[in-house]
Amino acid sequence: MTFATSRPREGTWTRAALATTFDDASPLVVPGLVRRVAMVIGDVLSAMAIAFCIPFVILAIGIPIALCLRLLLWIVGML
Repeated sequence: MTFATSRPREGTWTRAALATTFDDASPLVVPGLVRRVAMVIGDVLSAMAIAFCIPFVILAIGIPIALCLRLLLWIVGML
C-alpha cells in the first residue's frame, strides 16, 4: 500500500508468502506412575522456588521504604 496520493492504493506483492507447515509431534507416552512422580517433583520444586523468593521480595520492597523513612527522619531532624 502506498500513500503517494491522497488516497491509498493497493500494492502488489513481489513474491508469494511461504506456506509454513507444522508437523504435529506424537504425544510422549509415559506410564501413569512416572507421570505422577514427575508432577509431584514439579510441584515440590515450584513450592520451594516460591518459598525461597519470598524473602527476596520482602527485602526488595522493605529496604527502599526503610531507607526513605530514615531519610525523611534525618531531614526533619528526628534521627
